[in-house]
Amino acid sequence: MDDAAERRRRQQQQQPGAAHPARRKVVEEPFDPSPPPAAAVAPPSSRLVGAIVEKGFSSGAAAAAPSSAPSPTVLPFPVARHRSHGPHWKPAPRDAAMAEGEGEEEEGMDVDETDYQPVAAAAGPVKRKEKKGMDFSRWREFVADDAPPKRRQAKPLQPKKQTAQKIDAGVVAATTGGTAQEKRSGGIGMQLEVGNGKEELGGAALMSDVAPRKLMKQVDARDDVRNVELRGEGMESDNGEPSLTAEINAENMARLAGMSAGEIAEAQAEILNRMDPAFVEMLKRRGKEKSGSRKDGGKGKGGGISGPGKISKAMPGEWLSAGEHSGHAWKAWSERVERIRSCRFTLEGDILGFQSCQEQQHGKKAHVETVGERDFLRTEGDPAAVGYTINEAVALSRSMVPGQRVLALQLLALILNRALQNLHKTDLIDNFKESNDDDKFNDWQAVWAYAIGPEPELVLSLRMSLDDNHDSVVLTCAKVINAMLSYEMNEMYFDVLEKVVDQGMDICTAPVFRSKPDQNGGFLEGGFWKYNTKPSNILPHYGENDEEEGDEKHTIQDDVVVSGQDVAAGLVRMGILPRICFLLEMDPHPILEDNLVSILLGLARHSPQSADAILNCPRLVQSVVKLLVKQGSMEIHSSQIKGVNLLKVLSKYNRQTCFNFVNTGVFHQAMWHWYRKAYTLEDWIRSGKEHCKLTSALMVEQLRFWRTCISYGFCITHFTDFFPILCLWLSPPMFQKLSESNVVAEFSSIATESYLVLGALAQRLPLLHSVEQLSKQDMGLSGIQVETWSWSHAVPMVDLALSWLCLNDIPYVCLLISGQSKNILEGSYFALVISSVLGMLDSILERISPDSTHDGKSYCLPWIPDFVPKIGLGVITNGFFNFLDDNAVELEQHTSFHGSSLVQGLFHLRSQGNVDTSLCSISCFQRLLQLSCSIDRVIQNATTNCTEHLKESKTGIAGRILEQGICNFWCNNLLDMLTSLLPMISSQWSILQNIEMFGRGGPAPGVGFGWGAYGGGFWSLNFLLAQLDSHFVLELMKILSTGPEGLVTVNKSVNPIVQEGNNVTDSVAITSERISSVLSVSLMAGPGQISTLEKAFDILFHPSVLKFLKSSVLDSHMKLAKAFEWDITEDEYLHFSSVLNSHFRSRWLVIKKKHSDEFTRNNNGTNVPKIPETLETIQEETELAEAVNPPCSVLAVQWAHQRLPLPVHWILSAVCCIDDPKANLSTSYAVDVSKAGLFFLLGLEAISAAPCLHAPLVWKMHALSASIRSSMDLLLEDRSRDIFHALQELYGLHLDRLCQKYDSAHSVKKEGSASVDEEKVTRTEVLRFQEKIHASYTTFVESLIEQFAAVSYGDVLFGRQVAIYLHRSVEPTIRLAAWNALSNAYVLELLPPLDKCVGDVQGYLEPLEDDEGILESYAKSWTSGALDKAFQRDAMSFTVARHHLSGFVFQCSGSGKVRNKLVKSLIRCYGQKRHHEDMLKGFVLQGIAQDSQRNDEVSRRFEIMKDACEMNSSLLAEVQRLKTSIDR
Repeated sequence: MDDAAERRRRQQQQQPGAAHPARRKVVEEPFDPSPPPAAAVAPPSSRLVGAIVEKGFSSGAAAAAPSSAPSPTVLPFPVARHRSHGPHWKPAPRDAAMAEGEGEEEEGMDVDETDYQPVAAAAGPVKRKEKKGMDFSRWREFVADDAPPKRRQAKPLQPKKQTAQKIDAGVVAATTGGTAQEKRSGGIGMQLEVGNGKEELGGAALMSDVAPRKLMKQVDARDDVRNVELRGEGMESDNGEPSLTAEINAENMARLAGMSAGEIAEAQAEILNRMDPAFVEMLKRRGKEKSGSRKDGGKGKGGGISGPGKISKAMPGEWLSAGEHSGHAWKAWSERVERIRSCRFTLEGDILGFQSCQEQQHGKKAHVETVGERDFLRTEGDPAAVGYTINEAVALSRSMVPGQRVLALQLLALILNRALQNLHKTDLIDNFKESNDDDKFNDWQAVWAYAIGPEPELVLSLRMSLDDNHDSVVLTCAKVINAMLSYEMNEMYFDVLEKVVDQGMDICTAPVFRSKPDQNGGFLEGGFWKYNTKPSNILPHYGENDEEEGDEKHTIQDDVVVSGQDVAAGLVRMGILPRICFLLEMDPHPILEDNLVSILLGLARHSPQSADAILNCPRLVQSVVKLLVKQGSMEIHSSQIKGVNLLKVLSKYNRQTCFNFVNTGVFHQAMWHWYRKAYTLEDWIRSGKEHCKLTSALMVEQLRFWRTCISYGFCITHFTDFFPILCLWLSPPMFQKLSESNVVAEFSSIATESYLVLGALAQRLPLLHSVEQLSKQDMGLSGIQVETWSWSHAVPMVDLALSWLCLNDIPYVCLLISGQSKNILEGSYFALVISSVLGMLDSILERISPDSTHDGKSYCLPWIPDFVPKIGLGVITNGFFNFLDDNAVELEQHTSFHGSSLVQGLFHLRSQGNVDTSLCSISCFQRLLQLSCSIDRVIQNATTNCTEHLKESKTGIAGRILEQGICNFWCNNLLDMLTSLLPMISSQWSILQNIEMFGRGGPAPGVGFGWGAYGGGFWSLNFLLAQLDSHFVLELMKILSTGPEGLVTVNKSVNPIVQEGNNVTDSVAITSERISSVLSVSLMAGPGQISTLEKAFDILFHPSVLKFLKSSVLDSHMKLAKAFEWDITEDEYLHFSSVLNSHFRSRWLVIKKKHSDEFTRNNNGTNVPKIPETLETIQEETELAEAVNPPCSVLAVQWAHQRLPLPVHWILSAVCCIDDPKANLSTSYAVDVSKAGLFFLLGLEAISAAPCLHAPLVWKMHALSASIRSSMDLLLEDRSRDIFHALQELYGLHLDRLCQKYDSAHSVKKEGSASVDEEKVTRTEVLRFQEKIHASYTTFVESLIEQFAAVSYGDVLFGRQVAIYLHRSVEPTIRLAAWNALSNAYVLELLPPLDKCVGDVQGYLEPLEDDEGILESYAKSWTSGALDKAFQRDAMSFTVARHHLSGFVFQCSGSGKVRNKLVKSLIRCYGQKRHHEDMLKGFVLQGIAQDSQRNDEVSRRFEIMKDACEMNSSLLAEVQRLKTSIDR
């Protein structure tokens, strides 16, 4: 047999094709036409010309008949098949072939003797030879590892880990050994081809096919199949011998099986005794980590998919609390998001479970290239039950079958929509923990973040799908893009914003991140916001003559990177706008048309750059405009409504864009419905519910577009054209007909928007008493093309609005006032209508007597219109308020002024209703309050020369109220509302702080809703409600704080019946609560709300508030070191108020100026006209400028280039401003700001202001350090020095409380056997300067100590502040940097004694130091002589060093090597420096009590020192000498 085999091998080598036995062999022997013998079933391959012998097929006669039927494949039909796809035939057994065809062995030329049996189970189809240099399938690995492709391809195969070896060996053995058994059984589970291996889908479907894939990876890596090496996989090789790893493993298992439990325990103890304990602990800890990862990765191994109950309990929202307490927020969030990689979803978009795949354990990406082979149309049962991962769905969207692409895109749309719905659900639920338990484990926040993140590359797949030639694929792709852009959620937010906010500025939805804090700015957070991707990346620019260079610069990988940072920017960069323009021009299906316009609207809301891209895209805007008029006058489509909305959004970014729309006729085409013949309300109702709904939506968007143009000063003259249709919605209708036809919501929305338009027109009115001057003089503003509304048009509108003030005529409002819960939704609709009516009347009164003038003086009106008293009496007599006042005794006899009122109904709606109804009520509240103030202002300014009609209106009870002021009689209602709203404000300020937990991208770098925070983030309706609450509270504060005493005056008349002492106490408590509420309001102001913060600053820094804070400091129960002996004059209060207000405005409210505004480059030819500035000396032009409101220049706000919302510690910026060289402030001014900031901070601490208490202690300690890092001027003045000392004492007490809390928590964990990592976190969790402030905080500490060494001269307060960084609650790196800086500067002796340091003494001494680097630094300072003077002066530095060195040497069981090193260095130094004897005595006797056991303890310590000397005679002599000295 050996000779025959050798002869056959030589014959094969002589053949041309025998060099590579793995190739197919073509036999070129002449054809023999003789018939085959009867014994032969099929003609042998040697008788055919050009016969093909495939790999794995024997040429014998037995090979002609297949050993078994071919396994069916699941390739989707009608994909073009290649012959390598099969059907594949299993090879015949080697023994059978040899037995039947033994006589044919002599014909070696045509016999393939390759031994395929060992790898038969892994045999697969022949793969085409791919072109080198064109394989892009592994580009993700190259990008992830930053390795060049050539180097990666040449990298040899690495042996697998031991866990993989064991699993693969078992799987392969079962595969190769059970081949015949599988044939006999007939295949219970269908065999599906997945890649190059097989997996069985039976009762329990495994989600991975590890062994076959690993086998074929190595088979394909070599050309010669006979030389396949499988030793690294732990399986049998070709000759049947096990590998070395398998032999060792088998031997170990056999030996363990023969040992008893006692013998195993004894062997384990012996091994542990021989090993270092630290090394053993490390191994145990690593073993726990590995076992935990295996449990997570293989939790569903048996069943393939684990149920929801097996998912780790990471509830949405827990990242915030966990991040605050453990400092691992970003790590925890990353783990949550990466875990979604293995999450599987049903075809309905629900979470099915988590994939149990061996490749997931090793961190590899799942193989999703073959997901198309799992086509549920070609298999039995329900293969879709195993679900799809997001990566599989994205891969399936690139299938060659249109049906599979549609299925994948539909699944992605369902997943994204389900994630948005659940985020919205969690936003509406106040306490998520009380929600359904089944939803607790479905982390939809992480699902959303992963889906739109960079890994799935969803944007690239969607852009490719949008170019598909199948309409169903394009339509489904458009739906996915809309879901990814959060279109519906964003539009719901902006729709509510338009209704409830006067002149609401649209917020750009582009994701942003904070710029990193700078050391020059005191490391304070709250820097300018930046876009996730640079605006220049949205539209890449190329040179005119460098097209070839541009092609090299602009690559698909660049597009993918941009889309990973910002999905909307990636879509625009990938050229989605020209594709949408093409689709719109091809007259698409109405549904597709609607989705395409929705995409444009979502992209337009993204940023000014995206809006500019839409405007610059050729024919795109024209295509949208054509949609508005092509449908005909009688038919309305949803795309028309969204098209008008798109034009409105584009106009809000730039006044010039709106001007172009008006001049080019776009506005007229968008408003063509308003030029039709007028109709009646009955005609509108008879048109049907659906038509009313579409008409209402279209008219609302058209009115908003018109309102935008009016705000810019355009299209005001169109009022006369639109009034015939507009007047239909300005009067109260027949409510019964509306209710019968169920069109209440549609009518109320049009009426609300109509009065909002009238309010915008009223703001374009000239001042009433400047009309004559305007008629006589030319304004000189013709270039601006500013239009004004006429008073002749405004006065009739007031009469229409007054009809809405009769609340008794509106049945839904009556039910709302009576407190009935029936029809509460309809009541909120008409509350919003009344709110818009009140806002319109307030705007008209504003143009009669402005709230604030240029010079700050109030107008003295010569006369007022007759409708002003009518408005006041209408508010007083129609049940808006419940006027109950102790002074108005006459009112008790009139029931019309008692009972329920609209205010009470609105307050009930605010407290008991949902978010939508609460928004309506608070909007009506705010506008009613503004109108009341305007009425009082106009009436008071007209008291000198009032008309007869005004005198008549002041008669009677209502006239008395009108004369004295509505707000004065409404005082009790105001106080009640303020008292009820303050707790809400205090609990809402922390909502917006979530968006700053992480860096770039945040929890979900989406567009609008879902970005930035738990729930909806900034685009949450709950947060919008919180902002409206805060605005209303500020208005109440402003009214109640009128007068020279400011906010404190309202407390003088509270509770006059109680005793005087209690009255004072209540007054202080109420004022403190209101100051805390204003601080909370300041934390909720977002972009574009600078005016809100300006009002808050005016209230907070009023001199009366500063006086109150000073008195609170003196009367507080804070444990101050000494009583303050200084006082503050009135001028100093005014100076403090001025510098604080100026500093905080310039620090936080300034908008960063851009050097070049690139997104308006298309408007360079026609610049936006500006209002010419007038000289102050010309009185006439000044009056004219005041007569007309200047038009708006922009109606959209960007997150970027501004600092809002404020961080929690924004108050500390005044203390740190002296350390900010970029502020360009004079030294004296910076010192004044810091002094005022210290005083204000101490006052807030005295009244325990809530946001100030929530600011972390580490920031407060850092602020004190930053205030003296550059200059000691603060410590040179007695008053500032006392305040600085008081703050140190206060924060020291706070530090002690935190340490006690963590010590108690540590003791609880210790009883529960806490891990080593938890103990380390507990010790360094209080003052985490490096983690909380900045990663480079060591440089700050070094510069602070450098300043301390240069100018302090041992100042006690400066030394106390420096000593903070040696506290045991500080991170080891900061403590080491501080000690080394002090030691190198030889200023350790300048630190104060330990009992004079900030905080308790034990905080510096306990727990004992275990960081070897710090201990070695202590010893180095000891031996170098840096601690000699510190020992003489009893400085805390020597006390701390001696305590920790002695504790480590004599009490801790640490490293013996380090202990010996420390002891040797100290004894050697003692031998060289005799004056160290007292220092070393203290080292030995540290902590030894004077009792009977003192001598035994001293002897034990000397024995330790002798052992550390390691038989060194000279060192032992020094130890003996020291012992003799102590014994004396």
